[in-house]
Amino acid sequence: MGFERERRRWRVRLSDESGRFRGGGTMLDERHLLTCARVVGEAGGPDARVVVDFVGVPEAARGAASVVEGAWVPATEGERGDVALLRLERPEPAAHGAPLRRMPLGDHQAVRVHGFPDGSGGGLWTPAHLAGSAGEWVRLNRVGEAEPIVAGYRGGAVVDEASGCVVGVVVGHCSGDAGLVGWMIPVETVLGHLPLLGRWVQGVPAVDESLAATRADAVDVSLANALFDWVTGVGAGALWPVVTGDRGSAGAAALRLVVALADRERSARLPDPPREVGRPPAGSVVLAVDASGRTADEVRRRVDERLGRAVRFGGTVVVDAVDDAAEPDRLVEEVLVPLARREGIRVVAAFRRESSQVDVVRAKPGAGGPVEDGVPVRLGALGALVAELAAIEEHQVTVVPRFVGLPVLGARATRLRGAVNRLRSAWAAGDTAWVERYVGESEREVARALAEGRRWRAVLDGLVDRYDLLRARFDAYAEKARDHGLVEDLELGGAYGRAWDLLREPPYDLRAAEPAVDDYVEVVRRRIEEKGA
Repeated sequence: MGFERERRRWRVRLSDESGRFRGGGTMLDERHLLTCARVVGEAGGPDARVVVDFVGVPEAARGAASVVEGAWVPATEGERGDVALLRLERPEPAAHGAPLRRMPLGDHQAVRVHGFPDGSGGGLWTPAHLAGSAGEWVRLNRVGEAEPIVAGYRGGAVVDEASGCVVGVVVGHCSGDAGLVGWMIPVETVLGHLPLLGRWVQGVPAVDESLAATRADAVDVSLANALFDWVTGVGAGALWPVVTGDRGSAGAAALRLVVALADRERSARLPDPPREVGRPPAGSVVLAVDASGRTADEVRRRVDERLGRAVRFGGTVVVDAVDDAAEPDRLVEEVLVPLARREGIRVVAAFRRESSQVDVVRAKPGAGGPVEDGVPVRLGALGALVAELAAIEEHQVTVVPRFVGLPVLGARATRLRGAVNRLRSAWAAGDTAWVERYVGESEREVARALAEGRRWRAVLDGLVDRYDLLRARFDAYAEKARDHGLVEDLELGGAYGRAWDLLREPPYDLRAAEPAVDDYVEVVRRRIEEKGA
């Protein structure tokens, strides 16, 4: 059976027992399906029966399903969770399981999102690109004029364009931006919440099991925060040799903690780290390998198995216990150095002990590490970042009212500016120890707020651009109509009026305005062709 036909056979539409549509889902085998928790919640909650329509299997009868015990994870604050695993009351042999896959995800990655925008039919595919993250969720930016990612997409599959594998589930959150943006929870994160999903998932984990043991009570906080900076893109170079100490040391514990926090699969099961340690973005470590006793070829195969020989997206690769590898010199020269030359990849080469091998790596072109700026420089940089956030918040005050249904980003710049000013005052007063203790916490909080602000600014600017292009198109065809003497045409006048009413004053409803302008353009073109004939 061809892939396209097979893909049609794992899509399902979900309703409550009264027949009201609630969302989509993805079959895993003839008995199990995956959706988002909000779909189940709106169908009556985790104890309710959900009606299943096999839209890709016309010969299949309607079915019913309920949540597998312990497999309903509702969304929580911080953009976490929102997934559910269901089991059919009767198996459907004609249904096919979707190919779910672990894989690194990156900005601009091309995907297709399946959903039921009007709640009926076989559903539609919307092309989109991945665009950053918030908490556990990854943002979906729809491409061009594709179908908006609206509530009917909840619970649907997100498919990687290149491999054809399902890499995420659309969550229930709607951002209120006319369907420009949606959100998904990645398959790897779902595995963290629902380990039993592993029986249906292809691909290898990002983190070796021997690096999985974490403890937050005895970590080297300074090293943990330096690693946090590195995986979030701070620092120079692409290859950082770091000495952690033996496996039981606080340094080694810091490495394992940051790796686990930065891994989508493991971070879902971890509590928040100590207050003084930052939580890196989920997925920022794309691979972590324990090199103990392994040959260079074995480590290379692990890299290729996870990333492929031509990785499409960047991230941090951690190779631990380099000096305990079977061939440490070959590992450095033939694996780590070439890996660090890949675009977007940053490598942490972790050694147990200081040695000449560490010095060799430090001398390599491209070697670096987190930049240790003085506190006054860091406070100055914080002030500039908070000013940028304040400008974004001010910008939204003028843009948000121009469009229908947009939320307002919470105002945080004033509070963060106050926190930075307190740090500056304490530094000037000589309380340097207190400032050095808390400046990192402020940096992380400002970085998170600004990342969200920048994403929101991009959404707002995109809406403004869409309106400007729509208005320019409308004006251009209105001028064409006048040039061809079509002003008195009744059908044309009606189409003109409908479009003009939606464009002339805010708040603008772009979802309604775009088809109205399309209709007007079509009438103008048809009338010009008829007049020419």
